[in-house]
Amino acid sequence: MIEFFMKNGVLAGLVCVLLLSIFFLLKTGKESRVDLRITGSSFLEDIRILQKKKGVTVWTLTAEKADFLEGEDKAELHTISLAVPENNLMLHADKGTYNFSEKSFTTDTIVEARAENYRITADSLDLDVSSANIQTEGRVRLEGKGFSLEGQGMQAGKEQKVRIFNDVKAIFHN
Repeated sequence: MIEFFMKNGVLAGLVCVLLLSIFFLLKTGKESRVDLRITGSSFLEDIRILQKKKGVTVWTLTAEKADFLEGEDKAELHTISLAVPENNLMLHADKGTYNFSEKSFTTDTIVEARAENYRITADSLDLDVSSANIQTEGRVRLEGKGFSLEGQGMQAGKEQKVRIFNDVKAIFHN
């Protein structure tokens, strides 16, 4: 009788060891095949990006929301304001993209920029923040004291020179 229990006990022990071995092999195999990286995107609300030079604010970009896509050096911004104190310029757009590596801001929505003596409305805008160059290929309207200009495509720089490329219409008021 003791021999029977010993044989069955050894057999039961072997079965247990076999089952545990299979369990650990399957578990180890699953772990090596599973990718545990977290994917998706993140967002921030009420953000402010400041650019300073020698302690003086060059520009301030604010947005109600910024969506950061995984693996990209860009933020999709919503309800945007860009203030450039040196030129007393304030720019507004509903949506746009800020590229951190290129230090550029782009929007394909209507943009309105206001300064002390003029207002610019454009279909879209590309802004190189480091050089303060503004460019658009779309429709643009520039209104100032005593004049208004409309056209297709525009380029403006730090020197406050504005060039409208095509289909230019100018109206001067007394």
